[in-house]
Amino acid sequence: MTEPLESGDAAISFIAPAKPIPGLDPDAYVRFFHTQITRAPDAPACEPACESVCEKRDRAADALLFKRTTRVNALACDPDANAEAERIASALEDGSEFLGVAGAGLMGVSIAASFIAARVRVLVYDPVDAALATLRERLRRELALLRVALERNLPDPDAESAALDELLDSRLSATNAAPRLAEAAVVVESIPEKAKLKAKFYRDLDAAARRPIFLMTNTSSLRIDELSQSLAEDSDGRLTSRARFVGFHFFHPAVKRALVEIAVGERSCASALALASRLARIISKTPLVVSDAPGFLVNRLLQAYLNEILALLDEKVPIERLERLAERIGMERPPLRVLDEIGLDVSLRSGWSFLKAFPDRTHASRALETLCRVGRLGRKTRLGFYRYETSEPWREDATLDLDQAKLAELSESRDSGSSRDSSGYSDEALAARIAIAVFFEAARLVEEGVVGSLAEADAGSTLALGFPRAKGGACYWATASGLDRVITESRRWSFLGSRFVPPELVRALAEQERGR
Repeated sequence: MTEPLESGDAAISFIAPAKPIPGLDPDAYVRFFHTQITRAPDAPACEPACESVCEKRDRAADALLFKRTTRVNALACDPDANAEAERIASALEDGSEFLGVAGAGLMGVSIAASFIAARVRVLVYDPVDAALATLRERLRRELALLRVALERNLPDPDAESAALDELLDSRLSATNAAPRLAEAAVVVESIPEKAKLKAKFYRDLDAAARRPIFLMTNTSSLRIDELSQSLAEDSDGRLTSRARFVGFHFFHPAVKRALVEIAVGERSCASALALASRLARIISKTPLVVSDAPGFLVNRLLQAYLNEILALLDEKVPIERLERLAERIGMERPPLRVLDEIGLDVSLRSGWSFLKAFPDRTHASRALETLCRVGRLGRKTRLGFYRYETSEPWREDATLDLDQAKLAELSESRDSGSSRDSSGYSDEALAARIAIAVFFEAARLVEEGVVGSLAEADAGSTLALGFPRAKGGACYWATASGLDRVITESRRWSFLGSRFVPPELVRALAEQERGR
């Protein structure tokens, strides 16, 4: 590894406004995600429908819209599958079928609320009666946030309350009985992230089924192919199967996140993919189809972002400065607050799984280990990086409760776990480091066939993770800044290892840029 360059300003900035790409400014690019993120075999760099946006685009726009053929492309073009998906989706919309949601936890309630707001009949299943006892009130709170569930400009709070009651009375049912859930044509599973627990639920659902069921999992961290091992092969004639099983991943808070990540396993059929995409459109979400891989797309990008934040924390960059830096970059939420809301124990386990999958580019966070060891798990314990008044997610009651000195006191070794000190680098240099780490991970995801283009990776980061829309995402920023300049800047951080080695795709696109 080479020695680090001297600290100072970055040669490029992720803090300054994005330099627009001719014919494809950041705003048009992000709006393009909602209508033109599609998967088709041998798709051209730009679909005809977006020519009005891209007719004057230059080679940088071509690089972003570059598409690579993967298995899911062919699935997306099966006309018979689209017809079956349309039939089921139309039955859900007209009320002749209902959607099953398994799990009345935080995300299960958000998913149910999204469909109820779209006037779809929903049956929520949970074997725990206590979860069902509070279901209606929690749905009321979620629907009040959605607002689209109600008539606009209601005259007073009583009218709004009455509209909510009417909506729930006509669209919500609940049960603790698996046979009742098994009457649904589609079941969205959102139970805790434990493979054995999910496998048991899948077996119970199959045993109770009396009709074919499309099963969709909201998993964020478990592989689709691994989860499907408890399901039958489609050729076995069972009513649940690997063929009718896909990932259907929502993001918290669901009321604000415009994207649903659809993860396709090795045995997933075209009908399951088409139906999941159609369901996402029913609730006004953008469906983004990805191949099965650790973390899929969005969590891989989130991991790259948070990995760099935690590494900088261990490298003695002050906590308050990291939170301010995210604000200067334009992130929707400060990263350490995000970690608290996720749960520091959950984040630590996720970090371990990524460390196992990608040991050469994952930082083992001393700070997370320390806080989990002393029981500071974030919002759930009302104490993490911040102190909270309640355990209700994303309440505006957070007070920063840690600094580097206090973190060192909590550590058994009385230090941050790193001899490196990165606090002398400018905000511009640190911001560029974070953006490059995310961009390089996005390029690896395209190389691996998890997504087909850099634009799809930017859709994941802006629509699901709150990356700044004004910058288009890390890939747009890097492409607009010039890939050769990004590669040069990455050398500043090459001493940190392979996560700052430019992927072959980036090198190839930079070469094309130079040669045209």
